[in-house]
Amino acid sequence: MITLTTPATFSLVDGYLDDHPDTRRYLHATLLGEQTSGNDLVDQHLAPMIDAVYRQIRDLVDPDTLTAAQARMYIAELAVFARYNAQFLRLAADTVAGFSPELAHELRRNYLEEGGERGKVPAHYILYTNALLKDLDLMVNGHVPAAETATLVLLHQVLVNSHMPSVIAGGYYATEGVAIAETEILRDITNRYGQLTRQSSGADLPALDYYYRLHLDDDHEAAQVGGLSVEAAHIEGLAQFIRKSDLYGFDLPQAVEGFLQILTAMTHWWTQLAYRAKDLN
Repeated sequence: MITLTTPATFSLVDGYLDDHPDTRRYLHATLLGEQTSGNDLVDQHLAPMIDAVYRQIRDLVDPDTLTAAQARMYIAELAVFARYNAQFLRLAADTVAGFSPELAHELRRNYLEEGGERGKVPAHYILYTNALLKDLDLMVNGHVPAAETATLVLLHQVLVNSHMPSVIAGGYYATEGVAIAETEILRDITNRYGQLTRQSSGADLPALDYYYRLHLDDDHEAAQVGGLSVEAAHIEGLAQFIRKSDLYGFDLPQAVEGFLQILTAMTHWWTQLAYRAKDLN
């Protein structure tokens, strides 16, 4: 279990693999081309890893104990990736289009949702930043990111320009695979900030409440895949390219490489933000 006394260099992904040697062995075998089941990879190893490490991140952040300054820091830093998310999706779609029009289609579908498809829900970043202004009088527009956030943005920029479509497929499964957990943590952080500054949270912050329900509710108007919330549909839409790697022509070892690149980067980002928050006490 990671705590704020754990060395800052500790990796949640490495810690998970130390505690789950079966997954470490499976990933090693997949990287070596000896395991080829995409379904087993996703269901028995990658998805459980995401769930476990993000439970630890939630415990580390501990939203209900944050000060207003700590919550504000998290909100500002987390908004930075949302700022660039749509353009990264568009660039990734363009990068893989020649190799896999199917993956390009899925990434463009996500891009249109995030970036604001005309006649539908506005760009998610605009919804979010406007909601912060309306409900919390908090402006994060133009925020210059901390070093750990800038590193995460750089790593995503490198990913979307990769010459290996399979690495992009694995990296984007990680990016979307963590989205529900991250959105839930962010919701709790903004609720905490609302409680501390306005004695309001949840439905009493209506613009933010709409934003979170948009991402997490299966029956929200923005959901485009029946029975799945926006984020859940993104996860399953990208998981299929790992599950059916043979059908779509993806290289499973490269997909694992991309997954580990991005999951490790995102968990590092969260842990470093937690250490930064500690210093705000």
